[in-house]
Amino acid sequence: MRHRDPRTRPAAAALSGALAAILALAGCSGSGHATSLPTYKIPAEKAREGESVPRGKTGRSADMSFTVIGFSGAMTDVMGTHAAMDAKGAFTRVRVLAVNTGRDIQVFDTWKQRLVTTDGRTYSPDVNATMIKRQPERLSVGSSMRVEFDLWFDIPRGARTKAVRLYGSPPVGAATDPAPAEIALP
Repeated sequence: MRHRDPRTRPAAAALSGALAAILALAGCSGSGHATSLPTYKIPAEKAREGESVPRGKTGRSADMSFTVIGFSGAMTDVMGTHAAMDAKGAFTRVRVLAVNTGRDIQVFDTWKQRLVTTDGRTYSPDVNATMIKRQPERLSVGSSMRVEFDLWFDIPRGARTKAVRLYGSPPVGAATDPAPAEIALP
Protein backbone atom coordinates (compact mmCIF):
# COMPACT_ATOMS: atom_id res chain seq x y z
CA MET A 1 0.00 0.00 0.00
CA ARG A 2 1.32 3.38 -0.99
CA HIS A 3 1.14 6.32 1.46
CA ARG A 4 0.77 9.91 0.33
CA ASP A 5 2.54 12.76 1.96
CA PRO A 6 -0.22 14.74 3.82
CA ARG A 7 1.53 17.97 2.85
CA THR A 8 0.60 17.44 -0.86
CA ARG A 9 -3.18 17.23 -0.27
CA PRO A 10 -3.75 20.98 0.17
CA ALA A 11 -1.64 21.71 -2.91
CA ALA A 12 -3.55 19.15 -4.99
CA ALA A 13 -6.89 20.51 -3.76
CA ALA A 14 -5.83 24.07 -4.59
CA LEU A 15 -4.69 22.98 -8.06
CA SER A 16 -7.98 21.14 -8.60
CA GLY A 17 -10.00 24.21 -7.53
CA ALA A 18 -7.97 26.54 -9.77
CA LEU A 19 -8.41 24.19 -12.72
CA ALA A 20 -12.20 24.07 -12.15
CA ALA A 21 -12.37 27.89 -12.02
CA ILE A 22 -10.37 28.22 -15.26
CA LEU A 23 -12.60 25.72 -17.03
CA ALA A 24 -15.73 27.50 -15.80
CA LEU A 25 -14.46 30.85 -17.05
CA ALA A 26 -13.39 29.39 -20.37
CA GLY A 27 -16.85 27.89 -20.81
CA CYS A 28 -18.48 31.29 -20.29
CA SER A 29 -16.28 33.52 -22.38
CA GLY A 30 -17.16 33.83 -26.03
CA SER A 31 -20.02 31.37 -25.85
CA GLY A 32 -22.54 33.88 -27.22
CA HIS A 33 -25.03 32.98 -24.51
CA ALA A 34 -25.27 36.19 -22.52
CA THR A 35 -27.71 36.06 -19.63
CA SER A 36 -29.03 39.55 -20.35
CA LEU A 37 -29.22 40.58 -23.98
CA PRO A 38 -29.29 44.27 -24.87
CA THR A 39 -32.52 45.83 -26.15
CA TYR A 40 -32.98 47.83 -29.33
CA LYS A 41 -33.47 51.55 -28.86
CA ILE A 42 -36.33 52.31 -31.26
CA PRO A 43 -37.35 55.95 -31.60
CA ALA A 44 -40.71 56.74 -30.06
CA GLU A 45 -43.48 57.73 -32.44
CA LYS A 46 -46.16 60.26 -31.56
CA ALA A 47 -49.74 59.03 -31.51
CA ARG A 48 -52.02 60.49 -34.14
CA GLU A 49 -54.72 62.99 -33.27
CA GLY A 50 -57.55 61.28 -31.38
CA GLU A 51 -55.62 58.02 -31.00
CA SER A 52 -55.27 56.27 -27.64
CA VAL A 53 -52.12 54.31 -26.84
CA PRO A 54 -53.06 51.09 -25.01
CA ARG A 55 -50.40 49.50 -22.80
CA GLY A 56 -49.75 45.79 -22.39
CA LYS A 57 -52.14 44.69 -25.14
CA THR A 58 -50.24 41.70 -26.56
CA GLY A 59 -51.23 38.25 -27.82
CA ARG A 60 -49.90 35.41 -29.94
CA SER A 61 -51.21 33.32 -32.84
CA ALA A 62 -48.83 30.59 -34.03
CA ASP A 63 -45.44 32.25 -34.66
CA MET A 64 -46.87 35.78 -34.78
CA SER A 65 -46.82 37.98 -31.71
CA PHE A 66 -49.22 40.93 -31.91
CA THR A 67 -49.30 44.14 -29.88
CA VAL A 68 -52.04 46.76 -30.20
CA ILE A 69 -50.14 50.06 -30.07
CA GLY A 70 -52.86 52.49 -31.16
CA PHE A 71 -56.65 52.71 -31.18
CA SER A 72 -59.12 55.20 -32.66
CA GLY A 73 -62.88 54.85 -32.80
CA ALA A 74 -66.03 56.68 -33.89
CA MET A 75 -64.42 58.24 -36.99
CA THR A 76 -66.98 59.43 -39.53
CA ASP A 77 -64.79 59.44 -42.63
CA VAL A 78 -61.45 58.43 -44.05
CA MET A 79 -59.23 60.47 -46.38
CA GLY A 80 -56.24 59.30 -48.37
CA THR A 81 -54.00 60.62 -51.11
CA HIS A 82 -56.40 59.60 -53.86
CA ALA A 83 -59.87 59.27 -52.30
CA ALA A 84 -62.15 60.04 -49.38
CA MET A 85 -65.13 58.13 -48.05
CA ASP A 86 -67.77 58.44 -45.35
CA ALA A 87 -68.33 55.53 -42.99
CA LYS A 88 -71.59 53.58 -43.22
CA GLY A 89 -71.45 53.48 -39.42
CA ALA A 90 -68.20 54.58 -37.79
CA PHE A 91 -64.62 53.70 -38.59
CA THR A 92 -62.41 52.05 -36.00
CA ARG A 93 -58.66 51.97 -36.56
CA VAL A 94 -56.42 49.52 -34.73
CA ARG A 95 -52.65 50.06 -34.99
CA VAL A 96 -50.84 46.71 -34.73
CA LEU A 97 -47.22 45.73 -34.25
CA ALA A 98 -46.65 42.20 -35.58
CA VAL A 99 -43.47 40.23 -34.88
CA ASN A 100 -42.61 36.91 -36.48
CA THR A 101 -40.99 34.89 -33.68
CA GLY A 102 -40.54 31.79 -35.85
CA ARG A 103 -37.93 30.59 -38.31
CA ASP A 104 -40.13 30.66 -41.43
CA ILE A 105 -41.97 33.44 -43.26
CA GLN A 106 -45.43 34.15 -41.88
CA VAL A 107 -48.14 35.65 -44.08
CA PHE A 108 -50.33 38.24 -42.41
CA ASP A 109 -53.72 38.29 -44.15
CA THR A 110 -55.70 41.45 -43.39
CA TRP A 111 -58.99 39.89 -44.47
CA LYS A 112 -58.83 37.14 -41.79
CA GLN A 113 -58.70 39.61 -38.90
CA ARG A 114 -61.84 40.46 -36.88
CA LEU A 115 -63.08 43.23 -34.61
CA VAL A 116 -65.37 42.06 -31.81
CA THR A 117 -68.03 44.34 -30.31
CA THR A 118 -69.51 44.09 -26.81
CA ASP A 119 -72.67 42.42 -28.23
CA GLY A 120 -70.48 39.53 -29.52
CA ARG A 121 -70.72 40.41 -33.22
CA THR A 122 -67.57 40.30 -35.34
CA TYR A 123 -66.57 42.56 -38.22
CA SER A 124 -64.12 42.10 -41.07
CA PRO A 125 -61.73 44.87 -42.09
CA ASP A 126 -63.26 47.44 -44.42
CA VAL A 127 -61.93 46.99 -47.95
CA ASN A 128 -62.38 50.61 -49.05
CA ALA A 129 -60.83 52.19 -45.97
CA THR A 130 -57.91 49.74 -46.19
CA MET A 131 -57.32 50.71 -49.83
CA ILE A 132 -57.79 54.46 -49.28
CA LYS A 133 -55.28 54.43 -46.41
CA ARG A 134 -52.94 52.21 -48.49
CA GLN A 135 -52.59 49.50 -45.86
CA PRO A 136 -51.49 45.95 -46.75
CA GLU A 137 -53.90 43.23 -47.83
CA ARG A 138 -51.33 40.48 -47.38
CA LEU A 139 -47.89 40.92 -45.97
CA SER A 140 -44.98 38.46 -45.84
CA VAL A 141 -43.31 38.83 -42.47
CA GLY A 142 -39.83 37.32 -42.47
CA SER A 143 -38.23 35.45 -39.61
CA SER A 144 -37.46 37.79 -36.68
CA MET A 145 -39.06 40.66 -38.63
CA ARG A 146 -41.41 43.23 -37.11
CA VAL A 147 -43.93 45.44 -38.89
CA GLU A 148 -46.61 47.89 -37.86
CA PHE A 149 -49.72 48.92 -39.75
CA ASP A 150 -53.40 49.85 -39.35
CA LEU A 151 -56.49 47.69 -39.56
CA TRP A 152 -59.65 49.62 -40.53
CA PHE A 153 -63.16 48.48 -39.58
CA ASP A 154 -66.56 50.07 -40.33
CA ILE A 155 -68.92 49.16 -37.49
CA PRO A 156 -72.46 50.37 -36.67
CA ARG A 157 -72.66 53.75 -34.94
CA GLY A 158 -72.97 53.34 -31.23
CA ALA A 159 -71.42 49.84 -31.25
CA ARG A 160 -68.78 49.45 -28.57
CA THR A 161 -65.55 47.61 -29.29
CA LYS A 162 -64.49 44.75 -27.07
CA ALA A 163 -61.48 43.12 -28.74
CA VAL A 164 -59.58 42.44 -31.93
CA ARG A 165 -58.91 38.85 -33.07
CA LEU A 166 -55.62 38.57 -34.87
CA TYR A 167 -54.62 35.49 -36.83
CA GLY A 168 -51.10 34.44 -37.76
CA SER A 169 -50.50 31.93 -40.54
CA PRO A 170 -50.21 28.20 -39.89
CA PRO A 171 -46.69 26.96 -39.17
CA VAL A 172 -45.06 24.67 -41.73
CA GLY A 173 -46.75 21.27 -41.66
CA ALA A 174 -49.88 22.43 -39.82
CA ALA A 175 -53.18 21.05 -41.09
CA THR A 176 -55.40 23.79 -39.64
CA ASP A 177 -55.32 27.53 -39.03
CA PRO A 178 -53.91 28.58 -35.66
CA ALA A 179 -56.06 29.91 -32.84
CA PRO A 180 -56.30 33.71 -32.89
CA ALA A 181 -54.82 36.14 -30.42
CA GLU A 182 -57.76 37.99 -28.86
CA ILE A 183 -56.64 41.35 -27.51
CA ALA A 184 -58.96 43.54 -25.45
CA LEU A 185 -59.53 47.08 -26.73
CA PRO A 186 -60.26 50.27 -24.81
